[in-house]
Amino acid sequence: MVMEDKFAEALGKAKVTLVEQTGYSWGVYVWKKSNGKWFTDGNGNILNIPANRGDENQIAKLKQAAAYHGEPDGSPVFFPGTARISDEEYSEQIDRMKQGLIPSLNDIGAVMAAKKTLELYGDEG
Repeated sequence: MVMEDKFAEALGKAKVTLVEQTGYSWGVYVWKKSNGKWFTDGNGNILNIPANRGDENQIAKLKQAAAYHGEPDGSPVFFPGTARISDEEYSEQIDRMKQGLIPSLNDIGAVMAAKKTLELYGDEG
């Protein structure tokens, strides 16, 4: 089940509203098929393109790629603050996580939280 679907399911049962993180104007657009499922290659890779929010040029490229691969009906969905990573980067992040490290040093929030934790509690390692 896709993360967005889990949120929608949870929101249907709760009296809360999911507020999109608006602090990022950059991210990726992904293609959502007309049946509501993500357009993937069958290996878990979702058709996407890095872009700034509202970048019509990048959205047009994504639509063109979706049509070329047989899925012209659907829509682009923007995920702010999200970036692509290669299979190698993903593998490295998994290894770092297994070692108890921050998976991605590009995750500024996690780095700042770790720094604050060290300042408060010190390094017991």
